Amino acid sequence: MTVAIVKAEGASGVGHALELLGGIGRFVAAGEKVVVKPNICAAKDSASGTVTDPEITAEVCRLAALAGGEVTVAESPIYPFKSSRVFPRAGYGDFEARYGFPLVDIDTDDCVEIKVPGGVAVQREVVAKRVLEADRVINVPVLKTHLQTTVTCALKNLKGVVPAREKHIIHVAGLDDGIVDINTVVRTDLVVVDAIDCMEGTGGPANGRPLHLGLIIAGDNPVEVDSVCLRIMGVDPRRVDHVRRAAERGLGRLDGFEVRGEEVETVRVDFTVPATPHLNRFLISGFFLKVWTALANVASRFLGRSVVTVGIISGEVKVLAERCDACAVCVKACPVKAISMRDKLPRVDREKCILCFCCAEACPQGALEKG
Repeated sequence: MTVAIVKAEGASGVGHALELLGGIGRFVAAGEKVVVKPNICAAKDSASGTVTDPEITAEVCRLAALAGGEVTVAESPIYPFKSSRVFPRAGYGDFEARYGFPLVDIDTDDCVEIKVPGGVAVQREVVAKRVLEADRVINVPVLKTHLQTTVTCALKNLKGVVPAREKHIIHVAGLDDGIVDINTVVRTDLVVVDAIDCMEGTGGPANGRPLHLGLIIAGDNPVEVDSVCLRIMGVDPRRVDHVRRAAERGLGRLDGFEVRGEEVETVRVDFTVPATPHLNRFLISGFFLKVWTALANVASRFLGRSVVTVGIISGEVKVLAERCDACAVCVKACPVKAISMRDKLPRVDREKCILCFCCAEACPQGALEKG
C-alpha cells in the first residue's frame, strides 16, 4: 500500500502522482467499466474548496481512458440540492461536451437496495447500480473540513453513491459507522485527492474558508490516503472516528505504509477544524435519540406539558438573518421536518430538532450554524 504526495497547481499533478504509484495501468485494464466519483456537493466552484476541480476529474478520466477503461463520472449533490443547479455552478454543466466523458446524476440514475453484511449502523442501503456494477471505482474527493466528521475526504466521499434523501438514513443511524459500512460494500480502487484548493473551518463541507494547499495526494487505499491527508492538516487520524473505525474494521492502516514524493511534514499546514464533531455526531446517534425520546415522554407525562428541547440543553441551530435569502433549502434538508419559513426566515421547532445540522450543511448562504 502506497500514498503519493506531489506539489501541483493544476491537473498535470495527477499524472505525476500516479507515476509514483506505478502508473494508471496498475489500476485500470482495457475494457473495464470505470466509475469516477468526484465531490460535487454544492453549487460553488472549486476555488472555494467545496467541490473537486473539474479539470482534475477530467484528467483522471483521460488517464483511465488511455488505459482502455470505459469511463463514466457519477455523483449526487447534498440533499435537497438538484444536480441541474449544482453541476453547472460547480463547473460541471458542460462536462461531457468539454471532455468527452458522461456525467451521471446518481439521484436520477438506477439505484438498488442492497444488504450491508456486517453493517454496524446500516444493514440495508440504497446505492447507485452503476457504481456497484463497475469494475473499478476511482474516488476523487476534495480535501476539506466537516462539521460532524472533522474531515471529508476519500472515505466520506463515498456517501455520495447513496441517492437523495436516502443519505439521511446514514446521518440518523450513525454517521461514522455508516460511512464505514458504505465503504465495506463499495470498494475504492484508486484515490486521487484534489488538495489544491481546500477548505478549513467549522463551516465545512460547503461554507468554510478556502485554503490553498497546492497538492495532489493519491493512493490505493482510502483509509491510508485519509490518514496522510489528516496529518497534512495537522490532525491525528486516530482522533477522527470514521477513519479510525475503518482501520479497526480492516479497511486499511493508519500508519506503517510507504509515502512517496513530498514528505508530510514539509507540506503540513495546520487547518482550523470543527471543535465539537463528537458532540454533533452523538446528538444524531440512534442511541441518543432513543434515550432522549424516552426521557422526554416521561417528563412530559410528569409535567403535563412538553419538556425543554434538545437545543436548550446542548446548543441549537442559529439563524443568521443577514445572510438568509429565504431560499427554503433548509426546510427540505431537515430529516425530521423541524424547520418552516415565517416572515421570510427559517424557524426551527426546538422540540422536533435533533441537531443533525443537515440544514447548516445544505444552506447555500451559510446562514445556519451551531449556536
